[in-house]
Amino acid sequence: MSKLVNIVRATGIIAGTGLATYGGIELGDKLGNYLPQAYMLPEITQGVTAFLVGTIGNRVSRSILGKRRISESEAYSIAALNAFANTVNDSRNLSTKKSLEQISDNLVEIMVDNNGRRSLGSGLMITTDGYVITAHHVIDKIGDGGQARVKTQGGITYQVSKKNVWYNENTDIAVVKATKPSGHSEPIRVKVNQDCRLSRGDEVRILGFCDGQKYNTIGVVTDPSHTWRQDDGKVVQDLFQTDARGKQGQSGGVIANGNGELIGIVVYSSRKDGEDIGTIGGAKLSNALNYINQIAAKKSAKMFK
Repeated sequence: MSKLVNIVRATGIIAGTGLATYGGIELGDKLGNYLPQAYMLPEITQGVTAFLVGTIGNRVSRSILGKRRISESEAYSIAALNAFANTVNDSRNLSTKKSLEQISDNLVEIMVDNNGRRSLGSGLMITTDGYVITAHHVIDKIGDGGQARVKTQGGITYQVSKKNVWYNENTDIAVVKATKPSGHSEPIRVKVNQDCRLSRGDEVRILGFCDGQKYNTIGVVTDPSHTWRQDDGKVVQDLFQTDARGKQGQSGGVIANGNGELIGIVVYSSRKDGEDIGTIGGAKLSNALNYINQIAAKKSAKMFK
């Protein structure tokens, strides 16, 4: 994806957040000053662009919408989501080793309880205020009386409200928001492959949790364009198949390539009858990034209501 598209996307959300008005021009000033330092690409022109768009958005909104307010933490939360989805930070300068370490450090366990039945899965916390990417089927058992929790590697558990779950069944991707306090949210610093152009034979690394333990499995892409039929007959699209071996319960973990870039989310393990271990398939991260952008945009739009 071109650098210009990244800039336009990033500043678009900043403008949308700006239009929501945190005390008018104040939000534009705060975001304009904060984002270029923490998230935006190092070129000064792009930092200036972000500042101007946020500022102009607020000036326009003051004349159109008045002084409707949003919280500062919500504004930073939106900006952090967008920054992760568009990698408008310095994560691209990370080494492969450092990126994989950051991915590993931000893995979480997801526990879903529904009428006495518990299911477990993995996820990756992508912002410091608790946004997590995972597989949809990991959290789709949250019924009216059910609840989900996200457990960090430090042993801290955060609740997940059903209203804070976004998903797409066709690609088996979900984003959840744990109830985790954070004043100025930031995205995690990892390398992200936005296009997810895969070829047969590409090296992959699977990271996540299984039976309460972190796992790290290596393999290669065997089919860069794949579909999968779930047990209930639903067909999941736009996947890729690997020869990495995995067990049931590893769903929701993440997949990185040989450069330490995130490329996918574990959504299934294809096992033959009688086998406990199968080959892992993943949903392409490019779809998850699109959903994250949509969530950020919708959260900005809600400020108008």
